[in-house]
Amino acid sequence: MPYQPSVAIIGAGISGLTCGTALKGMVPHLKVFEKSIFPGGRVSQFRAGEFEFNHGAQYFTINNPLFHNIVSAWQADNIVRPWDAWIVEVQKGQVSNTDMATQRFTGYPRMMVMAENLTRNCDVVYSSNVCEMERQVDGGWRLFNERGDYLGAFDVVILATAAHETAILASQIPQLRDKAESVEMTVCWSGMFAFEHRLNLPYDAAYVLDSPLTWICRDQQAGSVSQSDCWVLHASPEWSQRYVASFRGRVMHALLDAFWEDTDIPEQQPVSASVHCWKHAVPINPIGEDSLFIDSIGIGACGDWCTAPRIEGAVLSGFSMADRVMKHLRNFQE
Repeated sequence: MPYQPSVAIIGAGISGLTCGTALKGMVPHLKVFEKSIFPGGRVSQFRAGEFEFNHGAQYFTINNPLFHNIVSAWQADNIVRPWDAWIVEVQKGQVSNTDMATQRFTGYPRMMVMAENLTRNCDVVYSSNVCEMERQVDGGWRLFNERGDYLGAFDVVILATAAHETAILASQIPQLRDKAESVEMTVCWSGMFAFEHRLNLPYDAAYVLDSPLTWICRDQQAGSVSQSDCWVLHASPEWSQRYVASFRGRVMHALLDAFWEDTDIPEQQPVSASVHCWKHAVPINPIGEDSLFIDSIGIGACGDWCTAPRIEGAVLSGFSMADRVMKHLRNFQE
């Protein structure tokens, strides 16, 4: 019977799912383990009652020809559309236009649909937090969750997690651990607010200057279930770090106060208000490699912290990882 390799991918973000999709049909036994109940990582959605918010990334851009082809395929499947929002700069109520030449895209009807589309090609196990990897004497890896439950044995393991999680899982593998530990990540508080009536703001999104906020965006997907006007607010890394341990209620009121001050419009009481802290939001200093792989022991890592802090970076890192896995398996079989 021919050799049938098995691969485990830890993390169902864009990078891990891209890797899994690229390996589909070439690796008979492939599982993706995701600690959350949703796929997508920073393109996942936040649910607050009847509202669903894009509380992480609201759009993405294209720089690489390969990624351009991927986005074209997504457009053909009607899960991605150009985002023709009016984006401005705001400083204490003063509005100025920003560069409108950059073409932006967004997932349709929400960002998470890109991850959901990729999961169709992967066997994803949700609510499965891989906490321990055990190297086997005859090669391969045994995986265990936080309760010590055995999750299976695999010839190859791919860590498609945030840099800090990769460093923890690879604590006994210096080649991965040291590079992952070198990556610094920003903190970001996100506020999600729904208002009963449309706010008197003509623009769709704004980069905010001289404020606790850096970005505000009207979330059309969140508002599609009602006539409400829904906004996502992102706090600056500095402000977020300062208040990372604060009570959610305090953060919620502070973000909303900053929003009214920055937009200089009459206050409205939100009908829904939530906050979420991205404790590892964006890599500040990616390592500048497409992916990492140690051929001798069949383990690697991928993610936007390897390449660039963008959705494009996550996708390209996932493809790079898949290519390295296939080369490894071909050499192993020979």
